[in-house]
Amino acid sequence: GDPEAGTDVAGGAATSTRPPYSLISADNVQKAMRGLAITECDHYGRLGITRSASTDEVKAAYEKKCEELNSKGLEEEEINKEHDLLKESFTILWTEEERRLYDWSLARSGKPERYVWPFEVDPMELAPDPPKEPEDEFPTKLVGYFFLAWFILSVALSVTLNR
Repeated sequence: GDPEAGTDVAGGAATSTRPPYSLISADNVQKAMRGLAITECDHYGRLGITRSASTDEVKAAYEKKCEELNSKGLEEEEINKEHDLLKESFTILWTEEERRLYDWSLARSGKPERYVWPFEVDPMELAPDPPKEPEDEFPTKLVGYFFLAWFILSVALSVTLNR
């Protein structure tokens, strides 16, 4: 057999889950961390929406742009090219992880010294923090008192024994 046959199947299975224009890669995370743009495209501008648009608004804008494109009466090839661009923007802004990475790179773009983590720029509603359980302070106090007693005893013994 072919030694690379096994890797090909595994590779194919792994890559088929991501769309061809996925932004998610170690390389793009590195770029975003350095404050470099991970793509030249303005995906929000292409769909004509703002960065605070919900996923429903993204879908509506995509459908509207596709209808406009089909009514322009362009050649088949031109329509397909434009449609692929719209589909790329739609996929990136509609998939939570893709959009988070894209928004993060926009937030960091040109100013890498400004520390922004992907979760900070997520325009979606943030979930409230889970209720915190009261911390049990007894073990901490016990350890503290143990060390305090140890310290006092050692000082007292050293003073007593070094007379």
